Amino acid sequence: MDEPKQTVAVTVTVRTGDTLEEIICDLKETYDDQRDWREICAQAERDNALGRYILPGEHIIFNMEVAGK
Repeated sequence: MDEPKQTVAVTVTVRTGDTLEEIICDLKETYDDQRDWREICAQAERDNALGRYILPGEHIIFNMEVAGK
């Protein structure tokens, strides 16, 4: 049986050279989120009303799924 998932909101400040893929892959590893990075990216784009580019200094909130305890 799958464990229930909890959502953790994580705010990231974009640094020069960052890409959404790199940020999300790092967060996936840290929070053990099993979703595909593109699913997390699409959600972040909707939640943060992101445009075509992300800019250094921009704050982006990612909702990461973690196993419930």
